[in-house]
Amino acid sequence: MAETSNETLRRSIAQVIRRRAQSPARAWPRAGRDFFLLEEDGPAGTVLYACRTDPSMANPLGIVHGGVTAALVDTCMGVACSAQCGGAATPTVTMTVNYARPVPLDADIRVRVRTVRVGLTSAQMSAEVFLAEQPEEPLATASAVYAVKKAPFHTDRA
Repeated sequence: MAETSNETLRRSIAQVIRRRAQSPARAWPRAGRDFFLLEEDGPAGTVLYACRTDPSMANPLGIVHGGVTAALVDTCMGVACSAQCGGAATPTVTMTVNYARPVPLDADIRVRVRTVRVGLTSAQMSAEVFLAEQPEEPLATASAVYAVKKAPFHTDRA
């Protein structure tokens, strides 16, 4: 994988987000509404997103539901992956989420995404979720493989 500067990666992500905003799909989370790309200098291929948790995300224990966390990291990694692949569709092939600590409600959280590898037909990404004020203490970590579909991705089947 050729290294992409984080500035170039952020510009590519902004383009992917603009295209996704035109989609009729309204699933949670939506970039620019539910999570936001932040400016951060870090290792090449890494980006940082921000999200605010709220009571609608609660499970019966009063913390953020694990499925909400999984959807957030999958979307953040998928957006970054698509940007790394020239805007190609990058559906999730497999994803593992490890929960280290409860994700609290009414909290500012961050998702740091790292590009592990981009190949011709697949890409690997990783992510960690942490409280904005405690970046050294991960709440959850994730890794995923995404298929790289150079042709437009269609869900309709003939």
